[in-house]
Amino acid sequence: MSPSPLAQPMEVSQQLTPNLYLTNRDVEIIDALVDNGAFFKDLSRSQVASFMQGEDFHLVLYFADDYDRGFTMYVVEHFSEHVDDLIFLSETFDSMLKRGFNYRIFGAAKSKVDHMVHMAPTFRAMFGHPDAQDPDM
Repeated sequence: MSPSPLAQPMEVSQQLTPNLYLTNRDVEIIDALVDNGAFFKDLSRSQVASFMQGEDFHLVLYFADDYDRGFTMYVVEHFSEHVDDLIFLSETFDSMLKRGFNYRIFGAAKSKVDHMVHMAPTFRAMFGHPDAQDPDM
């Protein structure tokens, strides 16, 4: 038996770190998805989307379960320079997976974040930022 849906889900928007933002405000998330051509075509299943807006990496999780329906969005500002925030997100999703939370969603989210960690040096070069490993930085 599934838990009953909450009457009024609590809205959260907060800076987790100076460069990592979290929100579950549907209007804000839907606007960002639509503006970036990343809105989900099917809301009957849980899924993950990611996109870049300028130098910021956006990761959106959509939960379709009746008892936990809604969106969550993480934004890593200037992600290519703040890889530590990406790693923090990856470790958070890894922890969720180890605790038995939805593998499909958190596994997909972790995979997208890990890909951006791997690609960060390429994006730093593309954005014209010095390499974070460069001692002359």
